[in-house]
Amino acid sequence: MTKIAEFLIWLICVGISAVLIVMYLNYSKNLPVKPLFKEGFAVRACPSNTNSYITEDGNTECCNGDVVDGYCTGNVRCSLSPKSRYQLCSDLLADEASFEGSKRCPSKLINYFDAKDRSERAKGCSVSQTNANGTAPTDPNQELCILYATDALNKARLDSCHNYILNQRKAAKCEQAEKTTALPGCVKAAKDAAGPAQPNPACPVPPEPNFVIYGDWVGSRIPIQRKYVMPEGNIIHAIQHGEHTKMVVTDKNNLPITSRAYQGSINELQTRAPDMARVNTLGDATGHYILGTAP
Repeated sequence: MTKIAEFLIWLICVGISAVLIVMYLNYSKNLPVKPLFKEGFAVRACPSNTNSYITEDGNTECCNGDVVDGYCTGNVRCSLSPKSRYQLCSDLLADEASFEGSKRCPSKLINYFDAKDRSERAKGCSVSQTNANGTAPTDPNQELCILYATDALNKARLDSCHNYILNQRKAAKCEQAEKTTALPGCVKAAKDAAGPAQPNPACPVPPEPNFVIYGDWVGSRIPIQRKYVMPEGNIIHAIQHGEHTKMVVTDKNNLPITSRAYQGSINELQTRAPDMARVNTLGDATGHYILGTAP
């Protein structure tokens, strides 16, 4: 009788253990997938226009078609599971960003970002590495340019990648022209030439554009009232708007770097913002003040 009781107890323990193991396996399949990281990218969900599903092996895959009875009716675009035989979604995101950067970004601003929204400044290129999900630069104060949705905006906006590339080409032509005119033969020819020295036609000096500041925190297009060139060569374009001085800081080619503001008179500009270090301590208004050309 004792052996029968011991057998029954053993059988019950085995049964309970089996039930617990099955419950754990089912629970572990439904646990959230740990983010995968590659080259600064973190992926927690399948790409848009795909459907996620869990395979019999417990892998989370991303299907570009419908999922029927646990199977992908289209193609598996990528996977969120490291043990899957398909490409990881983190690798896919990194590869796509690298491709877009090589195709659309200037050579000095190779880090492509995409905020995945409908804002005007959603996409662009930056010196700074992108954040964990590739939606923005890690340091928005470093040099960047914007990829606008239309050709008209790309040509009109000073901070577009289109205008950045044009300015870089002009600067390169001017630099080469200056090097050429500095050669001994060119210097002698210039001295022998009659009449006053003329500007180098290969490097014409463009007229100074008339700028305005506008944006959702400004309203109408207000002409620049004060301009100040800092020791670093960056330029502050400022307006007095009520009790605040509002400004857009650009590099020497008038490409915007950051937008800032302080409460006080525009006459205090050089004292309140003598250099970039002090500028960066002022209130951040990036995206709310925009520098444009008049009218």
